[in-house]
Amino acid sequence: MQKLRLAVIGTGHLGKNHLRIFSEMTEIELVAFSDISEELVDEYSEKYGVKGYTDFEKLLGENLDGVSVVVPTEFHFKVASFFIKNGIHVMVEKPVTKTAAEAEELLALSQKHDVIFQVGHIERFNSAILSLKNAIQAPRYIESLRLGPFTPRVKDVGVVLDIMIHDIDIVLSLVNSPVERIDAVGVSVVSAHEDIANAHIVFKNGTIANFSASRLSNEKCRKIRIFNNDAYFSVDYADQEVKIQKLQNGGIVEEKPEIQKEEPLKLELQDFIKCIQEKRKPVVSGLEGSQALKVAMDIINKIKEREKLFNSDDNSK
Repeated sequence: MQKLRLAVIGTGHLGKNHLRIFSEMTEIELVAFSDISEELVDEYSEKYGVKGYTDFEKLLGENLDGVSVVVPTEFHFKVASFFIKNGIHVMVEKPVTKTAAEAEELLALSQKHDVIFQVGHIERFNSAILSLKNAIQAPRYIESLRLGPFTPRVKDVGVVLDIMIHDIDIVLSLVNSPVERIDAVGVSVVSAHEDIANAHIVFKNGTIANFSASRLSNEKCRKIRIFNNDAYFSVDYADQEVKIQKLQNGGIVEEKPEIQKEEPLKLELQDFIKCIQEKRKPVVSGLEGSQALKVAMDIINKIKEREKLFNSDDNSK
């Protein structure tokens, strides 16, 4: 079988890891990459022995099968749509696009041109989450906590699209029911967007999910707790660990399953490759990415509505 020819667009903080992982894979050929920084193009061209371009459109001459798009969110639509229109399979990092309308258009384009369209929600490939794939059947209550320090490089989105969207996607994958109601609050402290946010979602089947996210914390924390009728699951994304508590013989029994830890990004990129080879739907397709974005945007709109109300009440005093 001829090796797939792949490229990476954007080799910054996360993109450089896409480049590294693709370069280590023997089942594909990393043929090129692009970045607007001439310095990075020179550095990585020499390091990996592949062609580098400052203009991503020039990659079209490399006879590519697929690309991973790891540029700032505001450019996702422009870059991803270019390759999709040229019949090249695309994996784009989260959030899928800047707006829900752009996401819907990308989804339509991928269907029209019959290409794989995957979205990089990396926590779906966290070994701890994968270990619970068949264990969680009907969650009733979910709470997520995601904290971290402020990163100046993330300037184009707030904390909801930056980090909360990871947990939004996980929750949507677990709860098989439409969203009924959303309430949310958020505060902008050091950026033009919300830096701290809390969201409360009620699903039509009665499931409740609470999300807390902050990028102003010295503490790093990425956890989610899931309550079934008969069990409680505590997941630490960072340590890739799971604790399970179950009611047994009138008492609580705790289990800590042994998990084979693997690099989530590597598993995610391997899935992208297999989707191209096997012509199958990704674990996180453009549709799932669009649904997570829509809920995230609804949360942001609720935050803006509450902020407007707060300012209105404040001004009336």
